[in-house]
Amino acid sequence: MDMFYDSGVKLKVTFTDDQTLVGIVDHWTSSNDSEDGVQELTIKPTKGKLKDQLVNFNENEVSTIEIIK
Repeated sequence: MDMFYDSGVKLKVTFTDDQTLVGIVDHWTSSNDSEDGVQELTIKPTKGKLKDQLVNFNENEVSTIEIIK
């Protein structure tokens, strides 16, 4: 799964356990730069108890990603 998104893009991420998170992209880490050899994405949720915190996850944890306009 390609997880590259520019900083500032608003996304809805659905994880493999069916939980969802809506937030703004902070940064993307390529598989070459990741300790585990997988892409990682860090977003800042826009609501909920994780609002305004940085949340990092890797491509193995994600089911789908949708851009929200």
